[in-house]
Amino acid sequence: MIRLSEHGHGGSSKGLAREKYRIKKKDVLHFCTHRRRLPVMAPHEQRRSKHDADALKHQANSIARATRLPVSLQQSTPAETLGMRPPKSLTKIKDKKLRSELSKQYLSRKRAESHAKLADEYLNVTAPGEDAGLIEVDDEMERTARVTQADIKEQVGVDTARKSFELKLAGKDNVGLGPYRCDYTRNGRHLLLGGRKGHLAAFDWQSGKLSCEIQVRETVRDVRWLHNHTFFAAAQKKYTYIYDQNGLEIHRLKDHIEVQRMEFLPYHFLLATIGKPGYLKYQDTSTGMMVASHRTGLGSCATMAQNPLNAVIHLGHANGTVTLWTPNMSTPAIKLLSHRGPVTGLSIDSYRAGREMVTSGLDGGIKVWDMRMLGRGPRREWVSRRAASDVAYSQRGLLGVAWGAHVSLYHTEAELGHAPPGPYMTHGLPQCAPLQLRFCPFEDVLGVGHAQGFTSLLVPGAGEPNFDSSEADPYETKARRREREVHSLLDKIQPDMITLDPDTMGQLDTRASRAQGVAAAPERSGAVPRAADGTPYARLTRMQRLQLSGEAAPDEQVHDSDEEQGPVVPAKGAAAKEKNRARGRNSSMKRYLRKKRQNVVDANTIALREKYQHEKARRREEHLKRQNQYEPPRKHEPSALDLFARNRGPRS
Repeated sequence: MIRLSEHGHGGSSKGLAREKYRIKKKDVLHFCTHRRRLPVMAPHEQRRSKHDADALKHQANSIARATRLPVSLQQSTPAETLGMRPPKSLTKIKDKKLRSELSKQYLSRKRAESHAKLADEYLNVTAPGEDAGLIEVDDEMERTARVTQADIKEQVGVDTARKSFELKLAGKDNVGLGPYRCDYTRNGRHLLLGGRKGHLAAFDWQSGKLSCEIQVRETVRDVRWLHNHTFFAAAQKKYTYIYDQNGLEIHRLKDHIEVQRMEFLPYHFLLATIGKPGYLKYQDTSTGMMVASHRTGLGSCATMAQNPLNAVIHLGHANGTVTLWTPNMSTPAIKLLSHRGPVTGLSIDSYRAGREMVTSGLDGGIKVWDMRMLGRGPRREWVSRRAASDVAYSQRGLLGVAWGAHVSLYHTEAELGHAPPGPYMTHGLPQCAPLQLRFCPFEDVLGVGHAQGFTSLLVPGAGEPNFDSSEADPYETKARRREREVHSLLDKIQPDMITLDPDTMGQLDTRASRAQGVAAAPERSGAVPRAADGTPYARLTRMQRLQLSGEAAPDEQVHDSDEEQGPVVPAKGAAAKEKNRARGRNSSMKRYLRKKRQNVVDANTIALREKYQHEKARRREEHLKRQNQYEPPRKHEPSALDLFARNRGPRS
């Protein structure tokens, strides 16, 4: 094929193709007719030609990287779920189709849990030397609590040593804008500081890039990041404000008054606040709607935490009780008497899937509770030298306690008992009592906000070394951040799904009365009537109460025509008026709200106006009948002049 020009077919395409075919055929015939002669090798050379173990291993690895096991040969069911049967509670269902479907869902959920567990073990296994570990001592007489920050900075690398720093924000004579409160983003990249006297600052603490720094010139009680570092909330003197990353005011939340503590639920896009009035409020930051507002009835509250497992809000009150709240319940789900004095600190352990809670009180006690067995008392408790001002759990289960001018860290997995555990690490902050502790996610760093500024401490073994880039990525780009924000909004969980036991979601509701209406359940004579689904009489609406008592008027029943037009959504002003009625004060605010609602026209307003006109006409007709002056309306005969009649009704 190389010597085409020697045969004279270099200039013709047909001759070129014919020569190619001839050469290929010739080569094939030559290969078939002539037997290849192999060279004769010596015995020692024949032994060397065999593949050694390293060559075979290299070949097997190269094949394994480019191939996979066929689907038909893969083991789809983990060994733990082989032979598993559905629970006996499903056998009581008479419908075969429903029983079969629920059994399949149960088994598929168990298989998915086993697959997720195996995937977590395979993917999150770190390389040797890169796993989270605590400080180890050479001698039993040594104590890790004696290791100072200077000793740690000498033994770690340069990049890690830079993570230990101190921001002295106090002015002359140690009089600054503090004390400060701090908060980290979910990926641990950005830091937010808020001074008591109006100083707000947001920056990337690892690179040192400042995002914004503003002075609001009023009291700041708490600060909190929202879904990412582009927005943050600040609880100021009267209202709560939302700012962007440039320090510009975006929103003013007028419903959140004198807020002292805030928590943000990332999977629900809810901002939960509690303050001096004692109302726990949930604000949806994606739609701007007020989801729920619960009156705690326990006065001012300055201690708040959320459970990362089920998004339940924990509140610590001045009478020593801890209450657990959900948006769909107006009363606390659990009420626990934890201390003999006001609760000063509250935190939930995320390393143990939200099963442990730690509380600290003004009585000096520190108690560790098991959320599954609250009735048995605290799992471990001890009394500190001084009352703790704040407590916090790290991602790996280390407990940080701020007491006096000291910060102590404990490893609560030691032997059980009521004796105080030996501290894992200690650090002193002279002349500035710590106000807040906050562990940085995915870093061995503890942030301490105090009266003179902010201090970042190195705590080996505090942070989680493995992170899920789809949830919180410390190295995400701008495009990736936008994409994750869109996916989070699409996957937003509804507030009604927040429960104490998240495993109850998706299970079968055995109460068949849910499908029925508000029929009255059989009760004893003289008792308060209840709905068929067990809803108390106090939680029913007015129409449901009238239906239970049989006093519903015919004109107040729901007609088919109204159902076809769709549900009537009550106006926000009408709901507020119904809620705040008979209070007898703040009439100026009522007049302001009434003027504000004059131009609001919705489906409920139109329906009320029509109902009012019909009622007014009916009363006038009855009044005229009683006075024998009633004249039936005359039928209007059509005329050509009707075209010029003045239409005084609303324009269509």
